[in-house]
Amino acid sequence: MLMATTVVSATNINVKENSQPTSVEVDVPVWEVGDSWTYNEHWIQYKYDANGTLWYTLNYNSTTTLTVTDDTGNNYTAKETSTNIDGRVTIGKYRLKFTPFTKITNEVIFRKTDLACFGEIQQQKGLVFWLIGNILPFPAQYQHTIEYTDTPPYRFLPFPLNAGTNGTIPGGTQIWREKASLYWGLISLFDWPEQTNTYGGTHYHCEMANITVPAGTYNAYNVSIDQTYGFGRSHIWRYYAPEVGNQVKLYFDSDWDNTGKPGNIIEWELVSTTYTP
Repeated sequence: MLMATTVVSATNINVKENSQPTSVEVDVPVWEVGDSWTYNEHWIQYKYDANGTLWYTLNYNSTTTLTVTDDTGNNYTAKETSTNIDGRVTIGKYRLKFTPFTKITNEVIFRKTDLACFGEIQQQKGLVFWLIGNILPFPAQYQHTIEYTDTPPYRFLPFPLNAGTNGTIPGGTQIWREKASLYWGLISLFDWPEQTNTYGGTHYHCEMANITVPAGTYNAYNVSIDQTYGFGRSHIWRYYAPEVGNQVKLYFDSDWDNTGKPGNIIEWELVSTTYTP
């Protein structure tokens, strides 16, 4: 995750296995405008063409803050802003290195009743270094935008939470559009029209874990999903702490498809929060 960032390891998730905190049923938190959560983030992503050839790689570390910007009506609007970004992206023959002027943002809409996610608009934008051969890096303006919409909204945390319980997170349909370019669209790296993916429900298990992150030590509800599809698989571990009203740790690891090619690794650890119950 960047030089000043603690990287979460897939083999070291800092869980004190001998500690079994007492579980009580926990309902969805109430957020207010200004509530924020700052995380150390690490993200690796791979994409392949129809022939299975790797053409896209993203790898970056950052300090990411999620802030509630609107709490009127039935939904919350929140914005993620990343700083201290250290990383790079390869798109075909283009090798780009992020700079202090590269901005990564994400706007998310959550349903108040269960924090289910309606959709997201993710964007990487700003000055990058275009690495051409062995010559000096060449400055370029880069923009990459992804828009998601989930129907029904995706319940990433199945409230109410209670340790020792199992259940199913409902399936649904996701519509997304994605494009990337250099120099304000003069060089199109890719431009995909609207696409639709229908996914089935996933089984989850909830248990208690005593978890230590930079923000402190918490008795957290670990909502875990282990899913296989052919030779592929995905693992998601979300550690929710009621006193911070959000996740204190996230680990997500998935294959691109059923051939076993790596797809995504996302790791978050809470550094600080302004939330009060």
